[in-house]
Amino acid sequence: MKLSFIIPLYNAEKYIEQCLSSIHNQSMILNDYEVIVIDDGSSDNGILKARKIAKEYSNMVVYHQENKGVSATRNRGIDLAKGDYIWFIDSDDYIISDTANILLSIAEKYDLDILEFKMVRTESRTLNKTFLGKKNSKQQISIYSGKEYAALIDLNDSTCTNLYKRQFLINTKIRFIEGKVMEDMTFNAEVFPKSNKIAYFPLDAYRYVINPNSIWTNKESKALRKSIEDFIFMTIKFNHFISEYKKNNIGTSIIETKQQNMLFNISKRLLTSDFKISEINNKIKELSQNNLYPIHPFKGKEFYRKLETFVFNRKYLFLLSVFIYRIFKRPIDYFVIKKYQRNKEKHIKNTIVNF
Repeated sequence: MKLSFIIPLYNAEKYIEQCLSSIHNQSMILNDYEVIVIDDGSSDNGILKARKIAKEYSNMVVYHQENKGVSATRNRGIDLAKGDYIWFIDSDDYIISDTANILLSIAEKYDLDILEFKMVRTESRTLNKTFLGKKNSKQQISIYSGKEYAALIDLNDSTCTNLYKRQFLINTKIRFIEGKVMEDMTFNAEVFPKSNKIAYFPLDAYRYVINPNSIWTNKESKALRKSIEDFIFMTIKFNHFISEYKKNNIGTSIIETKQQNMLFNISKRLLTSDFKISEINNKIKELSQNNLYPIHPFKGKEFYRKLETFVFNRKYLFLLSVFIYRIFKRPIDYFVIKKYQRNKEKHIKNTIVNF
């Protein structure tokens, strides 16, 4: 068995068929791959659709468990997998035709622990079903140690755009942190430096479909509070990773930049949350106690980010801004925040990937 696709399934009845179709339509021999779907206590009929499809493919199996979250589900998938390599796929996303064989051949050729590749974010399920750019498996790639890669190249935010050697993951004993969001980023930050051989191949292979109901985009009070709590937990967790990097002589510029981006995200979410002012003050105090506040001033060209960072770093000004935002929430949401989000998503959809 060469490749294991691991798919956590949670309330994705509308999308699971497309996800599975994109996998089964790869140009791979049936016995070379397996598809492991793990239903994480869904309340819709997604598991019924998955089981119906599984009847058509001898290499596909569907499991069910009580709701434990995506991290616990992926951890179970690692334990169940039999392939030489693992590819994590989210059940509301899909992959591009005829890419799995190319990625797998490269990972095998260079005996890689991790192979990273490209993805495109989109709101559409009909946009760009075929790859963007050249699909050239003979293109030269550079091989790095995990320490070099983590210090110089990347710490990918997603586990869905990597192939992982299964035995490598088993040997590291590293698993996803359960019950928290941002599990991908923290998993990669911990596992990348452990690899002996890691590479990046610029193949457009994955479609990340923006889901308005995800923990990242859901603005409902409970979901927003949960995301803030988890962001703070994971940002503090990054302090531990940074210390480990320094002990092992690994450059920290990339991981520190990731941490600062996480802190900026926390500031945005605190501004629009329904936490009491005293609760927000306590969150800032918690960050300060862990040497995470104030955050580094933003040096880019993005005006709103510079402004938000400036305000957040001045606690009483930020608390005043929260108070003002709540008074003028509707016009600010429509004329400032929504406009910014629309422009950002328009940019994402119009992005052309160049190889």
